[in-house]
Amino acid sequence: MLKKIEGALSKFWMDYGRAIQVKGAHTEVLIEPKFFISGQLNPEAAELLVSVYLSQIKPEDLSRGKVVVEKGVLKINDKYGQCVAEVTSPRILREFASRLGI
Repeated sequence: MLKKIEGALSKFWMDYGRAIQVKGAHTEVLIEPKFFISGQLNPEAAELLVSVYLSQIKPEDLSRGKVVVEKGVLKINDKYGQCVAEVTSPRILREFASRLGI
């Protein structure tokens, strides 16, 4: 199961992240981060996941409670309204607020 998650994260990193390819005369190497460090998701990968997710949020998702913006924190809720992630990064909060005009 973990291998599948790492494979999906690797593809996600290639599509949205800052994948670095080093090309030599007869070889090509892809440099990507370790996605799990001591059993926890790498903060850089987590930030990218949240940024991409929030870039796809529409204003009506706010009214449905998918995302709740409170003072200094943004909460991402699942379909049952349970908080699955809290974002406190000022940069992400600023980008999200300016994109939706809040």
